Amino acid sequence: MENMLKNMDLIHRYLSFSIADQFCLDINLEGEYIFTQNIVSKKTIIATTYTHKILSCPELKIFLSALIAEINSGKCTVDLIRERIRHLGELRQQPARRIG
Repeated sequence: MENMLKNMDLIHRYLSFSIADQFCLDINLEGEYIFTQNIVSKKTIIATTYTHKILSCPELKIFLSALIAEINSGKCTVDLIRERIRHLGELRQQPARRIG
């Protein structure tokens, strides 16, 4: 992702919104990952530093790891993150669907 360090807050919001949407959890991600430099490529990446909070929920760990891998690989751009956040915000504002 271009300018990852400039977009740390956006990335954090994206990860938090995605978890809230997928798991109905409002979770503090402080201490669960860091921004660092890949030793080989010298690119800034997100490295996981998961605590028990994440490790105790395998589904959440897999989900968060997949999101981070998508960002680190460059498949998830700043524009895509902004679009996903906007979409997740719209979903939160819509009334819940009733079944039956």
